[in-house]
Amino acid sequence: MKQRKIIIDVLVISLAFLLFTIWYQNCIKNTEPTTASSSVKNYDIYLITTDENYQFWQYINNGAADMAALTGVRYYWRVPEERTPNKQIESINKAVNDGAEALLVAADDPKLISGAIEDAKARGVEVVYVDVPANEEALTTLATENYEAGFAAGQKMISNLVSMGKQSGSIGIISIQDKTTTKQREDGFRDALAAEPQYTILQTVYTNGEPDNTQLAAEQVINQNNDLVGLFGTNEGTSEGVGNANKANDNRFVGIGFDRSDITNQLFKEGSLNVIINQNPYTMGYLGMAEAIAGIQGKDTGPSFINTGFSVLEKE
Repeated sequence: MKQRKIIIDVLVISLAFLLFTIWYQNCIKNTEPTTASSSVKNYDIYLITTDENYQFWQYINNGAADMAALTGVRYYWRVPEERTPNKQIESINKAVNDGAEALLVAADDPKLISGAIEDAKARGVEVVYVDVPANEEALTTLATENYEAGFAAGQKMISNLVSMGKQSGSIGIISIQDKTTTKQREDGFRDALAAEPQYTILQTVYTNGEPDNTQLAAEQVINQNNDLVGLFGTNEGTSEGVGNANKANDNRFVGIGFDRSDITNQLFKEGSLNVIINQNPYTMGYLGMAEAIAGIQGKDTGPSFINTGFSVLEKE
């Protein structure tokens, strides 16, 4: 198998690394190596995600933690008690009250949490978005170009259907309601398939994103559509559900998933997922932490959006 780079903004990410290198060199200039991180080690920086259930968030945490260890800042990963916008707002407010100087935030609801972000900024806290931005302006956003990633998923659905000799039929999409990122992926996927009218894209089935719930929804789509040829899951949880539903039906369908995890990787090896569109969450956390530190120090943090890219995992 191979992992092929499809889209990554090399120039922008290179500039981000260059930005951090220049900043870091400025920090250590005229100091002893043993005190190189002394100018930043007392900063308190928090990552606030929607939950910790998906490995995607753990990868972001790993990236942020590695950059924090490199620079010596105090780093905390704060997770809401439950996945709701109100609980995430509570987490943001608590981090600010605990002395956060910068926040890395993956917005659960971009509109609802914007007030909390605005309040944090008013108190002098720098904000960087990872994966999902809120509506309130921040230093920068590090994320995937989700429409392009969804379009790539649609193209891979077509090529896999053709290689399997499935020249027509219906295709199901399992997604999450009211999430900007997954909606963009869905739109890209649909647009890619629009050029192939022999395939019918069914109405999207929305779930809460949990794998078990998603599997039931995917199996319902399978049972209700005798001409089904493919299934697409728009994030880690829905991809697990799609893969497990395909596995339970002898891998009869082309399964396209999103986000690589231990479970989706195993489903890929078993042939239950033919393709995985893989984001770069580690990069989001790693560069996001560097951008947050630069923001605290008043450095130029570059563009308002940094495309962290994606790759495609598929068999030879």
